[in-house]
Amino acid sequence: MLLKFVHVAQLVIAAYGALQSQVAITKLLSYEETSKKLAKVSDTAAQQLHKTRTTQASGAISILASFVASVLLVSGGASYGFLVRTFASPVMAAAVWAARTHLQDFWAGGSGKDATAGKVPLPKMGDYNEALERTQRMLEVLGWLTMSWAASAVLALVEGY
Repeated sequence: MLLKFVHVAQLVIAAYGALQSQVAITKLLSYEETSKKLAKVSDTAAQQLHKTRTTQASGAISILASFVASVLLVSGGASYGFLVRTFASPVMAAAVWAARTHLQDFWAGGSGKDATAGKVPLPKMGDYNEALERTQRMLEVLGWLTMSWAASAVLALVEGY
């Protein structure tokens, strides 16, 4: 019973994270055309644009995977085979942790500081700053999801489905 509660909590956390991801990506897309033009003349800008896209995508995909996995485990966890029940949670914990690390290394510089430390106090940069705030929330969501998947891995071994 406790394990199902953890999976329901993961579902709710992932839904919140999906909202944060959607807003961050939408806000960043408003700078896409300008970034593409700059990327044509600067290798550094091209690398930054690529990293922006890949980090946001990895965060969004891991949140979506957490949502889907938690829905499947809530609705039919006991009906899946032993290997799926045993390894789903540790694999998800590792995958979400890797996505969080990837996102944090780029947006927060890997130093543990907030992604919002890169806010730009200039006019017409409000959407970018909002995207940074939402990215910081995504990092927090990914941290909670990592911990919840690790907890569900332990519970699956102790309590079973």
